[in-house]
Amino acid sequence: MENKDELMKSLMQSSKIKMPFSDFESRVMLTIEQDEKKSIAVLQDRKKGMYFFLAGMILGLVLNYLLSRSWRDFNINLPQQENALLVSQIIYALLILFFIDRLVKLYQLNRLIKKL
Repeated sequence: MENKDELMKSLMQSSKIKMPFSDFESRVMLTIEQDEKKSIAVLQDRKKGMYFFLAGMILGLVLNYLLSRSWRDFNINLPQQENALLVSQIIYALLILFFIDRLVKLYQLNRLIKKL
C-alpha cells in the first residue's frame, strides 16, 4: 500500500509542467486578453465602416444630383457639361468600389480572427 502511495507521489511530481519563464502564464493570459480586445475592436470597426459607407454613398448620390442640376444653369455647352458629369460619376463609382473592397477586407479579417 505504501509502495503505491510512493509511486503515485513520484508520478504526480513528474507530471508537473515546468514553465520556461516565471511569468509565462501571465504573459499567455495577457496575450489572450489583447486578442479578445482586438476582435471586439474589429467588430466595432466593421459596424462603423458600414455606417460610414452608407452615409458616404447617400452623400455622393446627393452631391452628384445637385452638381448635375447646378451645371444646367451655367452657360456651358452640352458636350462639356456631359463630360464633366461623366467624370464626376466615374470618380464616385471608383470611390464606391474602393470602399467596398475595404469593407470586404475588414470582413475577411473578422473571419480570420474568429478562426484563431
